[in-house]
Amino acid sequence: MKKYKPDNYNALSPYLIVDDAQKLVSQLKTIFDCVELRRMDRENGKIAHLELKFEDSVLMVSDSLEGYPAYKTMLHIYVADVFETFDKAIRNGCKAIEKPVNKKGDPDTRGAFYDLAGNYWAIGTQTHPS
Repeated sequence: MKKYKPDNYNALSPYLIVDDAQKLVSQLKTIFDCVELRRMDRENGKIAHLELKFEDSVLMVSDSLEGYPAYKTMLHIYVADVFETFDKAIRNGCKAIEKPVNKKGDPDTRGAFYDLAGNYWAIGTQTHPS
């Protein structure tokens, strides 16, 4: 089969357009220990395109500009320890939506927070596998 995407990338990657992308990228690196893969900056120093590797997934980020305004979205990510990740997020400027909890019938313990750009992050750890 002809190679059509970079090695170790999923076919689908979320893409965030935000105001002050560098601030968000720094926050996400601290919370999730994600790694920067590729980066392209504009002449004015703003991020034109940046990729962050979260374990087996890539999140793409850029600064907003005229014609490409910032958008808020919801993302879900599984993490090794939902409580630790939630606490790290709150300590690093995120706004709590829901502290991690395991609800009856849900195999996952879940929590949620808003990042600096206003995106909704749902985080989960599977605690009761089927």
